Amino acid sequence: MFLEDLRIKLGEWLPDLPFNENPGLAEARNCIPVDRFYKDYLPLVTSGDALSTRVVGAFAALDSAGDTFIYAGIATDLYVKNGTSWTDLGGPFTTADQGYWRFAQFDTTVIATNYADTPQAISAGASTTAVLATSGTAPRGRQVGVINRFVVLGDTDGVGGTVPHRVQWSAINDPRDWPTPNSADARTKQSGAQTLPAVYGAVTAIAGGEFYGLVFQRRAISRFTYVGGDVVFQVQDYEKTRGCWFPQSMIQVGSLCYFIAADGFYVTDGQSVQPIGDGKFDKYFFADCDQTYAERVTAAFDYTNKCVVWSYPNFSATNGIPNRLIIYNTIEQRGSRAEDTMELIFPSVSDGYTLDQLDSLYSSIDDIPVSLDAAVWQGGANTMMAFGSNHALGTFSGASAVARFETGEYDLNPFGYMFIRGVRPRVTGNPSNITVAIGSRDNQDNASRSFGTAVTRTSRTGLCDFRDNVRFGTLRMEITGGFDRALGMEIDGEASDGV
Repeated sequence: MFLEDLRIKLGEWLPDLPFNENPGLAEARNCIPVDRFYKDYLPLVTSGDALSTRVVGAFAALDSAGDTFIYAGIATDLYVKNGTSWTDLGGPFTTADQGYWRFAQFDTTVIATNYADTPQAISAGASTTAVLATSGTAPRGRQVGVINRFVVLGDTDGVGGTVPHRVQWSAINDPRDWPTPNSADARTKQSGAQTLPAVYGAVTAIAGGEFYGLVFQRRAISRFTYVGGDVVFQVQDYEKTRGCWFPQSMIQVGSLCYFIAADGFYVTDGQSVQPIGDGKFDKYFFADCDQTYAERVTAAFDYTNKCVVWSYPNFSATNGIPNRLIIYNTIEQRGSRAEDTMELIFPSVSDGYTLDQLDSLYSSIDDIPVSLDAAVWQGGANTMMAFGSNHALGTFSGASAVARFETGEYDLNPFGYMFIRGVRPRVTGNPSNITVAIGSRDNQDNASRSFGTAVTRTSRTGLCDFRDNVRFGTLRMEITGGFDRALGMEIDGEASDGV
């Protein structure tokens, strides 16, 4: 048998499947799945003034004029971004070591809660914060959202004591009015509370909507449908097995909510729950994630590439600072991963950059890694941002990280060997270097797999030249520098007797 230009496509990242005959990729690192190929991953780059300690919550809001305001919380203070610096909105607060700030926006009022302190209200553009309730008393809560025309707090400590599986909501159309639940005043204003089944655990996320919202517990999801009157919300726990296990892992994208349950990654539309990581990367994540810091798993949405991105700490993370990303393309339903360090990632809205501001970030226009027309530079565009380990805000606009693709293991010549003369990477763009290494072993049951020396392309042919006899083989390709598309590899080889 003689094979020339045997093409291997860079398929879906499937680390959970057996390595041998894996129909996809065993490794897809520092890349983004898009348009049925992979593109380069641009790491986080921070700029501007840093906050004093670890950032434990962040939020982007828009006022009625469309102006952007970015808020950040540390354990003791809340801040709003002011150019390249931060304005302290007040405090001090007493966020717990494993606590965090959660935010929501009702019209032009931003609500912030950390459970340890009374929920706070910030008028968009204001330089101070104030207690949320100007009438009545809002409970302390770990979670917050807006359903219909109500602010909803979950995992609460208020009237009736500490009840992790309870939600309470404000008066209709007034986020700052919190009557005592079940009082005549509350019934008049449709304010109230709902205690959910304790067996499903604490409330861990709240997703908003005009007609209904979703309340996530650790092991269940309930749909809150607005019906008005004394009932206010009709509650149906339509998922009784899986909920949001990591309290900051739920990200709402339109009418869909993506989240991480105790056994994997899922999406729900408010009617049913569908797995998105089963047989793909669920097992990989749970073997890699250090759940000691479960509250530090955060999520955002990359609108440019249509990808949900989760940031999490693995077991090699320094002091629990997240250092890994799971990237999932919601259209193509396939994932990849990246290695980057950040305190948290969050959905944001860009506040825009002038050419003068870009000059302060880059020494020349040639150094700017993203097109000047890209959404990241334009004000008001949906984007994602993160805080680096230096407590400074950043965008994903750095120089391309080194990408690695590793195929499954193939029996290229059944019951024999394949002599590989060369491998041609199928990559477009302008990478500074591409290498390929061949991994091989003679037996699958007791032989360890090892990779040979990585080989650079020959400029004349574009091939990485080898003279290897391979029984069970795999290919590893690494790309340094920016690239537009990584499609696959072509093998030039022929059957051999292994000599």
